[in-house]
Amino acid sequence: MRYDTTIKELLLGRPDLVLRLLLGEPVSVSRVLTTELPKVENLRPDLLLELVDDRIVHLELQAQPTRLFGHRMLGYRQRIRETYQRIPIQIALWLGKGPVGIPEGIDEPGLLFSYRVVNLQMMDTTELLESPFLEDNLLGMLGKLTDHRPVVARVLRRIAETPPPKRQSWLAKLVILSGLRGLVPAVKEEIESMPIEIDIMENEWLAEIFHQGEEKGLVQGRTEAARHMLARQLEKRFGPIPMELALQIESADLETLERWSLRLIDARTAAETFD
Repeated sequence: MRYDTTIKELLLGRPDLVLRLLLGEPVSVSRVLTTELPKVENLRPDLLLELVDDRIVHLELQAQPTRLFGHRMLGYRQRIRETYQRIPIQIALWLGKGPVGIPEGIDEPGLLFSYRVVNLQMMDTTELLESPFLEDNLLGMLGKLTDHRPVVARVLRRIAETPPPKRQSWLAKLVILSGLRGLVPAVKEEIESMPIEIDIMENEWLAEIFHQGEEKGLVQGRTEAARHMLARQLEKRFGPIPMELALQIESADLETLERWSLRLIDARTAAETFD
């Protein structure tokens, strides 16, 4: 999804302040590590950041509920440890508007595993909003705010002060992230009342974001629902799902999930359901 890419770009541009708020200690990132991990197809964490003290922080972004999130995080932990010979600090950032829809770990017979889940909408992001950097300001909009409109207006004023070549990119990021908090109408109203030399509806990219955001959200919702249903059906027929199969479910697209659901009808084992 677009929000995923946008948040990654902002975090990669200015990660130190966000990490300080998440970890509760001053930190400095020395480098960004590759997220290409071996052995499992499509197993790619959202962000891996190496601190100056050699610790690795794994940030995972999630806006849709999913029951198998813990298995995904466990898979990431194992692959990161194998690749970098270090145990990562794992933090899952919940970006959704409603109650947190992901577990804080796995608690099942023979397996106890946990990681930290941060509900970004309940996080005090005042320092991010007061930062002189737009990367921090945009991320701060996703935090705990009593009134989003003055924040939107302030961020838009800062965007208006940027050079025209960069203004379009910043505005696009603002619109994308606003969709996570239902603020697109407020952003549009503020833009129309401010001297920003961009007509949203004449800008093909921004117009697509405004008009197709709802459709993209529906597809994502259908995909998560298909993952949930397939996992429940597998558990009912064959018992607990092995981690490798759970990871396949988490990384599959809607078309693949629908194909597997049909194969499950005649499958004699859980493995026969998959390609």
